[in-house]
Amino acid sequence: MNKYLIDTTFLVDHLRGNSKTGQFLEKEEPYVSTVTIAELIQGARNKEELAIVKKIYKNVNEIYIDKNISKKAITLLQELNLSSGLLFLDALIAATAIENKLVLVTKNIKHFKDIPTLQVVPQETFFK
Repeated sequence: MNKYLIDTTFLVDHLRGNSKTGQFLEKEEPYVSTVTIAELIQGARNKEELAIVKKIYKNVNEIYIDKNISKKAITLLQELNLSSGLLFLDALIAATAIENKLVLVTKNIKHFKDIPTLQVVPQETFFK
């Protein structure tokens, strides 16, 4: 059985009321990178939105950035930034999935498509 790391796009859809995301969260109990939580906090436009974000991330399995994830992210950047345009935060998320042997679930497949060791699936796969 696969274990999943959900990307920021997934939780944004959840915050926007997509009921299928909630079903997935309950059924699969996925993991979330510290990067995703930081992106959600940064994207909050007011105190009410921030309160909702805080409530969500208190109920997820957070994976913290450690030395192995950092090293892997730097390696991915060195290999793919110039050729594929891989950005640092996406490299951290990808490295988190790779180092923890998780399948990344995201809307932004194009951000991760050139990472050969990463298993990535479009989140829409789970919403049929």
